[in-house]
Amino acid sequence: MQNNKKKVVLFADVLEEDFDGVSITLNKIIADFPKDRFDLMIVTPHPPKDKSNIEFPMIEIPYLKFPLQVGYRLGLPIKAKGLKKAINEFRPDLLHFTSPTLMGRFAINYGRKNNIPVMTVYHTHYPSYLKFYAGRLGAKILGWPLSQGMAWYYKNADLTLVPTSPVKRDLERLGIDSNKMVIWGRAIHANRFNPRFKQTDYFEGKIPKGNKTVLFVSRLIKEKNVNMLAEMYERFERKNKKITMVITGDGPELEWLKEKMPNALFTGKLRGKELSTVYASADLFFFPSASETFGNVVLEAMASGLPVVAADANGPSDIVKDGITGFLAKPGYHNGFYKRILALTQDDHLRLQMGKAAFDYANAKTIDNLHAELWGHYERVIKSHEMRSNDELQSIGEVALSYKES
Repeated sequence: MQNNKKKVVLFADVLEEDFDGVSITLNKIIADFPKDRFDLMIVTPHPPKDKSNIEFPMIEIPYLKFPLQVGYRLGLPIKAKGLKKAINEFRPDLLHFTSPTLMGRFAINYGRKNNIPVMTVYHTHYPSYLKFYAGRLGAKILGWPLSQGMAWYYKNADLTLVPTSPVKRDLERLGIDSNKMVIWGRAIHANRFNPRFKQTDYFEGKIPKGNKTVLFVSRLIKEKNVNMLAEMYERFERKNKKITMVITGDGPELEWLKEKMPNALFTGKLRGKELSTVYASADLFFFPSASETFGNVVLEAMASGLPVVAADANGPSDIVKDGITGFLAKPGYHNGFYKRILALTQDDHLRLQMGKAAFDYANAKTIDNLHAELWGHYERVIKSHEMRSNDELQSIGEVALSYKES
């Protein structure tokens, strides 16, 4: 019996479990991969710690430690012995890369050489990271060249899946064809993040009695705008000691934040039921990052029944419905964030109303529907490429025939 399954190679820069939003998204995709429709091969420099759950062939490649971000790896596919041979033998119908890195460049070049379509999901808005590492002046000098260098990847992909309409508009401004981009959001497992995980006594003995809790969940790195957490903490300490900030996560900025926020509650990195519980047991979610392409944690908080106060930028600005599921504030403006957090902590009815609206919105975004869209995009890109290739072969044949007849 003929095998009609299409073959996909996934170039994944990071697959370590719960490492960041990208790794969470990719692990969900791999876990749900429809083996009756596709065969999958994975190429990565950063595999999961527990590989027993991966049912597909996985090639681990050499890497360098990423110079700007602690813990991240820069994959070196050209240094991977036997990589091209393994892909040749797999005979893929589609190449899927996850980041504008050397992995993505390898995928594009391999696809060009071997007439294989390439697609990608836009996970990370790298130009917005510059100001955190090169300062404002450095961002102005390097921003345009970096953006153009990044745009090359998406201009050369057959399809780019973008998480929100603001991100799509940003990429259009960089010269990327709107017809080669489709909005593909993110979703949550409704059984993992839900108000039913709420424990009324969860914070008892950990924070002053009667305090409202403002939760932040993320990897603790500069580009998540963690300095704004310290700014809000300082305001609460001066003006409203009835608010306790709860910081869930780990990362290179953890010790700095602990020093700046001695009375905040640091839970460390949480997973599974513990993470579900801290979300559902908090009063509201605060997310000041302006560098998110989407913001998985925002959707997780909303699914847990929390209203959100977030930066009016990129992903969160498309998820949070201002005045309905929470509030949006201008990135970097301390007073705007402070006033909106205060409004929610001081009005129980408003907070509960917005939390219910947030829950309803998040639970309409099911992971099954989202992944079904992805598999459909895979098939459409493959079919479109096959049709183009057949048309080109037919044109070549017609030209050859005309020469022969003449």
